[in-house]
Amino acid sequence: MLRAMKEILIERIEDLREGKLWSILLVEHQIKSALQKNLENSNHRISQTDSAALLRYANHRMTLLWRCRIIQQLVHKQHPCWYVLDRTDSVAKDNRRIYASPDLAILIQNKWHLVRFDMQSAAKSGIDELEANLMVFWAKQEEGFPKREQSYRLHTIGWRKGFWHTETYQPTCQTFQDSMRLLESDYRAMENMHNYGQFNLALLPLATSRKTCKSCSFQSHCPASGGLLRAQQEQKLLELAHRSQSSKT
Repeated sequence: MLRAMKEILIERIEDLREGKLWSILLVEHQIKSALQKNLENSNHRISQTDSAALLRYANHRMTLLWRCRIIQQLVHKQHPCWYVLDRTDSVAKDNRRIYASPDLAILIQNKWHLVRFDMQSAAKSGIDELEANLMVFWAKQEEGFPKREQSYRLHTIGWRKGFWHTETYQPTCQTFQDSMRLLESDYRAMENMHNYGQFNLALLPLATSRKTCKSCSFQSHCPASGGLLRAQQEQKLLELAHRSQSSKT
């Protein structure tokens, strides 16, 4: 449902960029079509009742999202210079690809407002601002965008506890540098995990909840296919054995 909503949201905003407004019936039709496509491509099947409930829920969320202030400003043509961006586009850093693109870039009073939509956001935390600052890193690598952090305003719009919440941040040199340190930390953690998994795939971190397993496309190859609790217990034994072997060598 979340993937279907994001697809339709971007299509609708792209048409808005071209001056085309969707009717309510068209919105509902497009969401229904995208939801059916995503369900057909999923690893499990749901009942027609559950599918209809998901569709109603998606339409409700989309209606509320379209009422957000920043989208309504675009609908009413308050900002003539703005772009729809592709979140799958990446920029390079130290021979790595960084995926940090915003969904929208809007020029408002000589500042670029970078907007990211999260169809399902986690509880608010102190790290959110640093993650948002990565949009500035993306923009600074792109031609036509300014290099100064103060030339941007950042917005994250996410669904949390039944509402769309908009968080706004003003990046600074300090928050940008903190964001870069967070990125480097993530680099090291991912590289360590990759190196760790080369010894034994069973040593890679498992899901914390069985709910995560339901939508995972690697269930048939996962050590937890016979049960998450059993796999976690087996993993502890494997880690102990690996540490013991490492200490001997």
